[in-house]
Amino acid sequence: MSDKLERELRKALERVEPPAGFAERVLARAAKEDASMPQPRTWLRWFGTGGLRWAAASALCVSLATSGILYHYEREKQGERAKEELMLALRITSSKLQFATQSVERMNFPEQRER
Repeated sequence: MSDKLERELRKALERVEPPAGFAERVLARAAKEDASMPQPRTWLRWFGTGGLRWAAASALCVSLATSGILYHYEREKQGERAKEELMLALRITSSKLQFATQSVERMNFPEQRER
């Protein structure tokens, strides 16, 4: 079984000489296709092989930085709103406590009301 397989592999992998003029035809066809392809614009040449990767990486960095800054400012605004709400709640609580204290004092010391 292995003898037969080896013979088939050797036969399949034997070197075969190309037909006469094969290399010239391939080179002529490649030159023809290369000439028929449109030339890239200047900005496309800049983005060539590695330029497009650098441009994408730069755009990603800029968008991440912008997002981070916007997120920071939004959190800061939320903090300010929370602070304002807390201050309002403390003022309301203070006025209610003051009212309750005065009511208790009036009940404990009725003679102060007569003055």
